[in-house]
Amino acid sequence: MSSTLYLRIAENVLHFARYEAGAQPSFAFSSYKLRPQTSLTVNLREACETEELLKAPVSRVQALVVGPVTPVPLADFQEEDCEALYDFCFPKDKPRKVFYDVVPAAGAVLLFSLDETTCRALEESFGNVHYISAQTAVLRHFSVKTSPTQPRRLFVYCHEQAADIAVFDESRLLMANSYPVHAPVDTAYYVFNIARHQGTDAAGLPVYVIGAPELHDGVVAELRKYARQVFPVSPGGEFNRHVVATTEGVPYDLTALLLER
Repeated sequence: MSSTLYLRIAENVLHFARYEAGAQPSFAFSSYKLRPQTSLTVNLREACETEELLKAPVSRVQALVVGPVTPVPLADFQEEDCEALYDFCFPKDKPRKVFYDVVPAAGAVLLFSLDETTCRALEESFGNVHYISAQTAVLRHFSVKTSPTQPRRLFVYCHEQAADIAVFDESRLLMANSYPVHAPVDTAYYVFNIARHQGTDAAGLPVYVIGAPELHDGVVAELRKYARQVFPVSPGGEFNRHVVATTEGVPYDLTALLLER
């Protein structure tokens, strides 16, 4: 029986997953480290030959794209402006395709892109592919984590030498951006600079830190030097010990997508 294949595309690694919900959910997950000296087409061909998870029939492919986004207020969004807006924020150095996702509760649309050569390689390997930003499901999840006593919250998602930072006021997205980081102090710099620009008391702002322990533990420790409310988020606790959330190595953005309500 064919099913949906979930494919997460990062700079140095591909993650593959198959998931079927139900009383007894079925979940399979694997990672494939990309060989930088070979093309993505060759890497995908080799992955299809060696990864058991890719050998079963596929009815649909969802590709999760790790990379920067440009948020646009939903009220101002015009589909025909997508490419021009994205190009203005991220000057183009090679051909790419621009996509968009809607985050309804946050009143935002996220613009993102993927190189045309990468899209071509994926579509040659898997046929029709639906693209979604890795930040979309994460921000959708954050947007519904409201608090009547603390309407303004800041979220930090640590992954692959990057920090995705978002600020919400209740469910409304105030800002979202990605930053390259090499050490916890880099992330702390961006967090407190953003808080200052948002006119928020950084010391008292609730900050939620998400990511693999080896990435977020140092960030939590660094932020706690200056902020009183810093909360590490465990995927297992966040998603009720679901098999997807407790499987080692599954990125938080993929977990949020698979378990999205």
